[in-house]
Amino acid sequence: MHQNETKQQFEMYKLDERMREAHKDAQRVISRKEAAQMKVANAIVAGALAVLVGRLLFLLDVF
Repeated sequence: MHQNETKQQFEMYKLDERMREAHKDAQRVISRKEAAQMKVANAIVAGALAVLVGRLLFLLDVF
């Protein structure tokens, strides 16, 4: 009985350790360079989306 409880405690400790590592990985801070790259990428995607919507509206004779 005592050995089973010890095994369960060891497994819980390993689970806690894995959860702490996952939490640290999930809260990674990005660098300024990565933030700037994401900003540029978002601007490009927004521009492309605006062009596509404009073309769609033109094809539907909205303008």
